[in-house]
Amino acid sequence: MEQTARLLRAGLTGLALLAAAPAAHAEGWPTAGSSKSEAIIGAPSALAAIMAAQAGGTSLAVALPLTYAVTRPAPFVAPEPAPAPAPAAAVIAAPLDRPDLFDSVAMPVARTALDDRWSRVGSARVHGKAARFALALRNRDERARLDAVNRFVNARVSFTDDSRQYGVADQWSSANSTLSRGRGDCEDYAIAKLAMLRRAGFAERDLYFVVLKDLARRADHAVLVVRSGGRFLVLDNGTDQLTDSADIRDYRPVLTFTATQRFAHGYRRSATPPVMLASSGVTREPGQLTIATAAGMPSSPFASR
Repeated sequence: MEQTARLLRAGLTGLALLAAAPAAHAEGWPTAGSSKSEAIIGAPSALAAIMAAQAGGTSLAVALPLTYAVTRPAPFVAPEPAPAPAPAAAVIAAPLDRPDLFDSVAMPVARTALDDRWSRVGSARVHGKAARFALALRNRDERARLDAVNRFVNARVSFTDDSRQYGVADQWSSANSTLSRGRGDCEDYAIAKLAMLRRAGFAERDLYFVVLKDLARRADHAVLVVRSGGRFLVLDNGTDQLTDSADIRDYRPVLTFTATQRFAHGYRRSATPPVMLASSGVTREPGQLTIATAAGMPSSPFASR
């Protein structure tokens, strides 16, 4: 009882101080001098009353309000343990012997209908300013070299259809021709980048010239793909960003060329949504491969070994 009486007296003392506090807060609250706690709790707060009393030279101890003094703390309840994070999806490294690009399965072939075009430009060297630029990159890491060459060609070549530039439906130009003209279509960008990266120190086995279908634009397209850091990185004339081929869902490769090999691409029907790229209308059982063919090409542009 005696302890309770002391608490009551202390509480009444605090209330008296509140009543005697300056009335600056009565109108227009909160004022410029009010604290964040006052804006939340209400004004004038008990803290403000204490500070006002101390400023006036009064020394006193103010107890907490009675309701706080007699309230027991809630029992401690241990929080539920956080659920374990889900395991990250396994990253499949790019194979060293074939370009399984854009969720496809690459299959070596002996010849294709585009071999003549590729043989004229695929191994041609680059000269002049582009060659000097590429050679100066050799002391940089692979990613920096890829980024620099991708941006170099994209900035210096203006997209121009072959029909407008050459008067034919499709023509593949060498890197020197494309860079000297400053004009070309998607194949010409990719070929120029390939020649420059070869000069910048990339191995032939890691450079892939890819003819594909762009399903979003419903158009034929070509890009350069480079194996680097265990991934297939795409150098596209449509962007300066390097993109992992696994992150691109609307490209369907048809044929891929390297210095020494040719590949055709197939798709596992059970793993890939159906697309209108099959060379025939024959229905295949799930799990079998569908061979893709480019629009406008012969129905059999390649012959398997």
